[in-house]
Amino acid sequence: MTEPQASASTFTFGIRRLVLVDSAGFCYVEIPVDNHGLILGPGNLGKSSLLNSLRLFLLPENNFKNSRKKFAFRNASAGSFYTNEESYQHYFPSQYSFLIMEAENPAGTHCQILYRDNASQLSYGRAFVPVGYDQLRPLFWDGDDDEGIGQAVPELSFSRLSEALKKLSKETRLVSDPARLKTMLYSSELMNAEGVRYSVLPLGESDERRVQSLRTLILLLFEMKADDQAMANAVASIIEADKKFADDAFDFNIDDFLSRHDQLKQQQTHWNRIEKERHRFEKLNRDYQAYQRLLRSQYDFAAFRDGVAGALRAIGEQRKAAVEVFNEQNDTLRHVLQTLKKLEQEDSGLKGEIRSAARRIQQAEQARKDGELLVSQYGEMTLQEIGEIQKEELENKQGYLAALKSAAQAEIRFEQIERKSKELLRQKEALAERESKQQWQLQNQLDEATAAPLRAIDPRLMMASPGQDLDAGSKAVIEAFARLFVPSSQGFDWYDTEFRAEPARQTNFAEQRQHLESELHGLEKERSELADTSNQEHDRPRLIERTEKEIQAIEKDLETLNRYPAAATMLRDATEEKEAAEQQQARLEEQARLAQEQQDALQQKVAKARGEKERIEERERELVGLNRSIGTVEHRFPHLKAVQAEAPLAPDVVSVAGFDDLQTQLDDLEERRRSILDHLRQFVYLGILDDGNGELQKDSPASTHIREVFKGLADLFAGLPEQWRMLEEQIAIHNETVASYRQALKSNHEHISRFEAQLNRELEGVQINDLVEIRVDIYTDPKFRNLVEEANNIDPFGHQLQSDAFYDRLRVFVADFFGEQGSSKRLTMDKVITGISYRTRKENAANLDKKGQSTSTTALINLELVYRLLKRVLYPGVRLSFPMVLDELASVDISQMPALLDRLGKQGFNLFSAATHSASAEVIYLIGRHLEVGQMRTGKPYSPQRTLVFWGGPEGFTGGQPLSHWADQTQNSLLEAADE
Repeated sequence: MTEPQASASTFTFGIRRLVLVDSAGFCYVEIPVDNHGLILGPGNLGKSSLLNSLRLFLLPENNFKNSRKKFAFRNASAGSFYTNEESYQHYFPSQYSFLIMEAENPAGTHCQILYRDNASQLSYGRAFVPVGYDQLRPLFWDGDDDEGIGQAVPELSFSRLSEALKKLSKETRLVSDPARLKTMLYSSELMNAEGVRYSVLPLGESDERRVQSLRTLILLLFEMKADDQAMANAVASIIEADKKFADDAFDFNIDDFLSRHDQLKQQQTHWNRIEKERHRFEKLNRDYQAYQRLLRSQYDFAAFRDGVAGALRAIGEQRKAAVEVFNEQNDTLRHVLQTLKKLEQEDSGLKGEIRSAARRIQQAEQARKDGELLVSQYGEMTLQEIGEIQKEELENKQGYLAALKSAAQAEIRFEQIERKSKELLRQKEALAERESKQQWQLQNQLDEATAAPLRAIDPRLMMASPGQDLDAGSKAVIEAFARLFVPSSQGFDWYDTEFRAEPARQTNFAEQRQHLESELHGLEKERSELADTSNQEHDRPRLIERTEKEIQAIEKDLETLNRYPAAATMLRDATEEKEAAEQQQARLEEQARLAQEQQDALQQKVAKARGEKERIEERERELVGLNRSIGTVEHRFPHLKAVQAEAPLAPDVVSVAGFDDLQTQLDDLEERRRSILDHLRQFVYLGILDDGNGELQKDSPASTHIREVFKGLADLFAGLPEQWRMLEEQIAIHNETVASYRQALKSNHEHISRFEAQLNRELEGVQINDLVEIRVDIYTDPKFRNLVEEANNIDPFGHQLQSDAFYDRLRVFVADFFGEQGSSKRLTMDKVITGISYRTRKENAANLDKKGQSTSTTALINLELVYRLLKRVLYPGVRLSFPMVLDELASVDISQMPALLDRLGKQGFNLFSAATHSASAEVIYLIGRHLEVGQMRTGKPYSPQRTLVFWGGPEGFTGGQPLSHWADQTQNSLLEAADE
């Protein structure tokens, strides 16, 4: 970092160039402002906007909100100010809008670039780059075209621009924060190149007062024809900034001052009113002490109430528990009774099962005995053989019976007997043949493993005889078939069918032969009887009856034969069922005995639980009655509901007699309570007590509230002496404030006079046109001067308030001085200083003249005053090269131009003005440089609405000769009239 030179003559701060891109009606305009210059162009072109854009660079702002106060852009044709949106859209109408100011200071040359910031409404940002504008021009304007006018740079945007600026210098800064802008724009660190790099107006001190003063003066630079009120505001701002300490600022808040006096006055009246009621408080105090002695009954009542509530809860829990015990015991008893009933039902069922099993046993034994007797009559015959014999016998008997009953059937029966006899004879012969072949029976030719399964199928299979030895093939087939049967515990399984095993036995041929002979004999007897009955009809009924009995006997034998195979199984199953039922019956009898014992014990417990439940319910009814009585008392005395007991009364102590005693005490307490409330309400009526929520006006305020109110009242009377002492101290402090305000009024009045004298000393020897002496008069409001004189006549020291007359006169001053404008009554310097006027003296005149001067002369005097005010704000010893805006130069007397230009040059200002083409050649000649800004247009603008272009430098004269080297002649050759 390089240090600037220490010589004050090198501490120059100047503005060199102003550039607008797609802004203020121009496509591109580049104006040098480092010398006097005049902007020429048709009316309503935007020349004034070009001049006024300097405000945006010099003031530390970042948006157009409240732009009237910040920038004061005036609409001269409408006599008003432009709105925020109008101002913003004028200077930043598009994304291509940029404003550039090239400046120089002891740290070197830099450019300040303003750009549209879309981050928030009406805002703009700034970029600072430490290079001259010649390096930046290609970023904004392409001057290399066939016509020499130039054209827009394609794709111009802030993002591309910021990248280019950062490449140009690492010292590039993007700043939007107003506080940071104030530091950068007004820095006076002249020995620190980094600190002063972007400064344009170095302040002597960086406090906010001087910043505000500089803001006022900057706006005055653009309004040199300002009225005396604007100059007065500037002077007021400079006077405040000129004070040594910021705390010396003149800011007399009369509202606060008067409010404090009113507060003290109200306190004094308040304490007097309280003191007058001391005798009433003493009477209330006596009543309250008696009330306090009875107050305990409320807490006893609350304890009783809570005790009842607790007893109710406890008794409720006890009742609930007792009911649960009773219900539990009763349910258990009911369950036991149900169990006993169920056991009895089961026992009854088992007895039925036992009887049924006994009957089936008896039936099975009888069937077995009858079957054994019947089978024994048939020897070795199988049951099937016996059955077939029985069925055959039955069939014969039925045929015989039919023959006895019908002659036709008798004929049929004779034929059947004949056939049957022949069949029996044939069977007798076959039996003899089988007997002769019995040695070849299959059971004699097959081993037992093969014979057993086939015998289980049908025993006759093994009785069959082929009459000879089996051949090997037949025997193999029989054995293979027998192996298909699987032995089991009961016999043999043929897939899912079981065949019971049958014992091996021999055929009794003699018995069969005898049976056949018996049948032949029976047939012969039946034929004989049938033949006899034909002749002897009287024997027929007897034979029919006998035959029917024989048929019944055969049918009974068949039934016995059918029951016999299952008799053993039935006997076994019935016996098992009977034994199982008897065992179950024994167990049920034991369970019934135990259940009966449990029933007896439970009946005793249920009786005890019922008694306890009834006792508890009786106590609960008593407590419910007490609770209703408590509700009645609380209805009479509602405040008792809010009373909290220290501890509830023990449930066993709660009784009806105790409640009666409490009720008597509460009646006595209420009588005392009404008396105290009457006293307290009187204090409220007198305004000594504050009952803001109206609690004391209720029928039954809470005792706690009565106690708090009384305590507050007692504390109030006890602290009354201390309050009087404190009030006297506050009055003394307020009087000291009166003294400080009186001194502030006096000192500021004197400070204004001293500042006026200093300005006039500085103006000694200053001559403007034909004026050889100039004096400034600073006017203050006469009511302010009267207030100063009034304040000098009071004695602010003492412990008594100032007279009401003093404050009445102060209120009259406030009403006259501030009127109805606004609500703030703060007496500040800008309200006190009401105007400025000039007294002047021409040569050979004896006295100063108060007569107003011409507009141009007043502007020159204003310029002189602003210059001197500016010196007070800026850092001592710096030199300015600064454009002084003087719009509409035609209003200045041509004869005053040389003096004006000379004075501006010596003070560091470059005249920066605008005029139409009607400006005289003499004015243009005297200024020396002019810029024709309305004659060139580009065919390639940033926006079609803005096509005007000016750049390349001004035209000028010196010594009556054109300054040809000032202007770019290639561009001048293109000048032509523009159609505005």
